[in-house]
Amino acid sequence: MENDNEKLSRFIDAVNSSTDKQVQGILDEAKDERKRILASAAESAREARERNLSDNLKMMTGKYLRQVSKAELEMKKEALICREELTDKLFDRVSEMLRKFRESKDYPELLRKRIAEEEPVDGVEISLAPEDMHLAEDLEKAAGCKIKVSADETIKFGGFYILRPDKGTVTDRTFDCVMREQKNLFASRNILAGGGEEQA
Repeated sequence: MENDNEKLSRFIDAVNSSTDKQVQGILDEAKDERKRILASAAESAREARERNLSDNLKMMTGKYLRQVSKAELEMKKEALICREELTDKLFDRVSEMLRKFRESKDYPELLRKRIAEEEPVDGVEISLAPEDMHLAEDLEKAAGCKIKVSADETIKFGGFYILRPDKGTVTDRTFDCVMREQKNLFASRNILAGGGEEQA
């Protein structure tokens, strides 16, 4: 009987030992799985954190770039408005100086000199501002030949232009032309932006 008890005891021990091993195996697998789950969760959290940081950085960078672009645009707009105002003031002063010059005795002398420098002028038509038509006879004398003088209301600042019908050409000696050229030159050279270009 004792033999049976020993056998039973050994059997129970064997079962217990086998069960313990299985339980330990399950516990070990559970620990490994727990480690894997924790590692995976940590990795997921790290990736989510990096994505979050990256998204926030992109968002902040985009917002910053938009703000900088907007500020630059506003600055350029203000500079352009300021530049246009200064250009208008400058050329208003030039216009006033031209008006005063046209009232001086030097103005008719300048027109006579310029007509005399034009070659040839025989048979040409000279156009003046309506206000300058009183100088027509003087200019004809300066030309030294028969010329036709007519008024052109598009001439606002003085000077004249010469039509040569036989050649189909126009020589523009108006102050209007000079003003347009200088205004375009002033604008294109970016003088107010500190481009450092040479003065005209």
